[in-house]
Amino acid sequence: MKRNRYSNLRRVGVAALALAALTPASARAQPMPTDEIDQTQHLAQINEQTIVPALSVVTGNHLNGVSPDGGAMLIATATNGLKFEVSLRACTDANDSDGNASAEASEPAAEPRHCRGIMILSAWDPAPEKKMDSLGQAVDQFLIENPAVNAGKTGDGSPYVARYVIVDYGAPQGNLISEFANFIRSATAFQNAIAPLYSD
Repeated sequence: MKRNRYSNLRRVGVAALALAALTPASARAQPMPTDEIDQTQHLAQINEQTIVPALSVVTGNHLNGVSPDGGAMLIATATNGLKFEVSLRACTDANDSDGNASAEASEPAAEPRHCRGIMILSAWDPAPEKKMDSLGQAVDQFLIENPAVNAGKTGDGSPYVARYVIVDYGAPQGNLISEFANFIRSATAFQNAIAPLYSD
């Protein structure tokens, strides 16, 4: 099977955008022990910095990235080799209460920004053209067996799995760990389901 790719899909079902400006943030080969963070701690602000401890518990490493539109994101690799993108949505900082940084603001934000949504996404290379019908069937079957999962294929035939986490009022560390771990389980099951389509 072609390796999992981590295209920056800004909206599920829309064509993939190019990934830009990856820089190492962690060279951790093994997940951080769970007991090193307080899972009951409530994170009032969700941003690129505050989600890293929870992400570090369930992944082997992660990279900081910047999407073509300038948004920050993280590219993570689970211990089983699955790669996925974590991007933050509906973000607000002290410069603008409507969710976007003000272009006229010259002073730095008084508080770290807070994002109300976390998009977690994993995508794969397009399936061979002759296997597109089979891919559609595999996606449909996966969704029947996993109704809480958002999976599909883009216009170019790239299969994907996505999970959107609503964190309007923040979240406990333990909840974020569960969300990332659940995504990894779902995306791995999906990868296993479509893997035969990539074999000769």
